[in-house]
Amino acid sequence: MTASDTATPSAAKPKPASLRRKALGASGWTLAQMGGQYLFRLGSNLIMTRLLMPEAFGLLGMGVMVITALTLFTDIGIGQSLVREKGSDEPHFLRVAWTVKIVRSIGISAAVVAVAGLIALLAPRYAPEGTVYADPRLPLLVALTAFTTLFQGLTSTNKDMTMRRLDYRIFALVMLGSQAASIVTMVIFALISPTVWALLSGMLMGSLFQCVLSHYLFPGPKMRLEWDREIAARLWGFGKWIMVTSGLTFIQRTADKFILGALLGAAAFGLYVIAMVWIEAGRSVITLMASRVGFPAVSEVRRTRPADLPRVYRRFQSGIDVLCLAAFLVFLFGGQWMVDLLYTSDYSLAGHYVSLLSLLFLTVRYEPFNQLLITVGNSRATSIVAGTRALAVCVLLPLAHMAGGIDLVILAVALIPLLGASYSLRCLLPTLGARQIRFDYAVMVAILLTAIVVFVSLERQTTPAGPPATTAAPAPAAPAAPAAPAAPASGN
Repeated sequence: MTASDTATPSAAKPKPASLRRKALGASGWTLAQMGGQYLFRLGSNLIMTRLLMPEAFGLLGMGVMVITALTLFTDIGIGQSLVREKGSDEPHFLRVAWTVKIVRSIGISAAVVAVAGLIALLAPRYAPEGTVYADPRLPLLVALTAFTTLFQGLTSTNKDMTMRRLDYRIFALVMLGSQAASIVTMVIFALISPTVWALLSGMLMGSLFQCVLSHYLFPGPKMRLEWDREIAARLWGFGKWIMVTSGLTFIQRTADKFILGALLGAAAFGLYVIAMVWIEAGRSVITLMASRVGFPAVSEVRRTRPADLPRVYRRFQSGIDVLCLAAFLVFLFGGQWMVDLLYTSDYSLAGHYVSLLSLLFLTVRYEPFNQLLITVGNSRATSIVAGTRALAVCVLLPLAHMAGGIDLVILAVALIPLLGASYSLRCLLPTLGARQIRFDYAVMVAILLTAIVVFVSLERQTTPAGPPATTAAPAPAAPAAPAAPAAPASGN
């Protein structure tokens, strides 16, 4: 018997990293990336708001809103398919998915240019003078943002595989590098010509930088155009409901601002926007951890050892619950202090809104269930949940304002994510088991009771000194606008 005969498999090749170790590593790199991006954003705010006039940020913001809406309404979840599908790491599958991405990006870009043409045609006749829509630069600005979608479509699908492998080291470095390139481009351009085109140049450079690096730094096969009708059908069959979900989620996330903009005076609406900026910053940490760490980890368990899926998911959900509870307590008890510290006394009521909106972190704990529905292949259920919430936002917010004013509206905004959660739990009963589902229903009841206590307590503490909800006083200045709105992230 030779030495080679007695060699163990572990001696022949290194033992693969455990799922726990990969998840911890992915969490660390995700947090490092987010921390770095927030620091870059703060630094770019301080620089660009001193080089450009506020109108530049408004113009680009409108252009980004157009492309974000079109991107989300055509999102077929290619990245999510690559994470969950068996065999999606094969070169042929990755190249076909890349081809589908390119076709989709061309379609979105054509739609963006069409919207720009409509603005150029209709705005001179119908847009009120002095508004964003009446600005003659807007049509060309919107048309040029289409390049960001083209660059995203050309980005290698090897980048999406980092999520499947839970290997975010290169991913985080590329994202931070692209943001740095974007900021440098903006500053140089603004020093030469301090206009909105400086912001656009930074956005385009960041997307191009990310696209180019994806073909050289992420491990995987070299991209080239390939087609396979069966693979394309699999991507579409799974992604058609993702597309519906993304569109409805966009409505859910933005409808409150459109509705409240019509119901509230400028001052109250400005304070609400400021409060939501802080809440969204906290929520993005939790949702990114769920999508970038939890979703790939649970997908790997489902592919390799499905019997362990309920146990692994319970462990993951416990971690999300801890994050949600911690964020709730921080913003509930520290929201007023934070606003009073960072803003003048004119903004004090925003602290009250932050405290009320802290309840949103308790309801966010049900968001990962949508990711689990996608993992088990039930993307249709996520569309039903998103549709329920989008409809609720459009119906309940005006009713809440009529019944109790801005505070009751904010309570509704915080609790709306609970709608549809019961349906998600019912769909997941075969996957998670009755014991886990009963626990999640009990948590839902506890959240509603907590919401009642918090609402009553904060109402008693509120003084009548704040601006009336329906006044038309000038709006307080918004927080520093982002130096360059990021190109819309997409699940493709």
